[in-house]
Amino acid sequence: MASDEQKQAPRRRGIKVIGAGLGRTGTKSLAAALDILGYKTYHFPLPQHSATWAAYASGTGSVQDAINTAVADGYNATCDQPMADVFREQMEMFPKAKVILTVRDSPDKWAASWKVLVEFIRVQERPFTLRKPYFYPTFIQWIPFMRNWKRMRDIMGVHLGLRPGQLVRGCMAEPDGWLEKQYEAHNQLVEDAVPKDKLLVFNVKEGWDPLCEFLGKEVPQEPFPNVNESKELQRATTIMRVVSYGWLPLFLGSMGCLSAVVTKSIFRKSK
Repeated sequence: MASDEQKQAPRRRGIKVIGAGLGRTGTKSLAAALDILGYKTYHFPLPQHSATWAAYASGTGSVQDAINTAVADGYNATCDQPMADVFREQMEMFPKAKVILTVRDSPDKWAASWKVLVEFIRVQERPFTLRKPYFYPTFIQWIPFMRNWKRMRDIMGVHLGLRPGQLVRGCMAEPDGWLEKQYEAHNQLVEDAVPKDKLLVFNVKEGWDPLCEFLGKEVPQEPFPNVNESKELQRATTIMRVVSYGWLPLFLGSMGCLSAVVTKSIFRKSK
């Protein structure tokens, strides 16, 4: 059982910077920039933390426990979702933290980028089936942390009054403009909730100057990081499809070889 001192350790270390921008707003670039400035940034729940986040999403765990998985491992800055969905809870736990709301050039550019993420999630979360026409021999959802991530995504957008999972699984069925409205609603929620002296509305295209001024840091000599998340996601989606289908020919080939060896052995014994 953890001692009182161990329980208080995450609070003492704490979150210093809360990234409140939705995914697909340059959060990977922000995370890389914060790391350069000396923070340890939590961009997405690690596999070993996934069960705690899944428990929170299913109602059997607390949001504080989920947030503290990051803090207990020494992270002092957060960004992307699901952390951005619980920015207010982070503010309550760590009231001295500063908040950065990453934004895109326009709501429609964000919506187009979000759809790239939705396709990646769709490929990752599809269940195993050998039935036509839905043939998809994937084993991805047999992996415990992948199942946990699927459950965890149910909380994305719930703070906006959406149904569990609607922002990531139901958005493609919504009318044109629906995603853009969710983006605007989230940004307005952040701006209304965070005191102005603790909030930076930030487009990563602005580079180091506004970020460093807000955080009281010197501007680094190196260029501001520019992580192309869309290309990374498209590459990851392709790899996931290859993995999902690629193991089957190898398995069938192995079974064919094994069958040939067994058959040859049987006939040799019968002579």
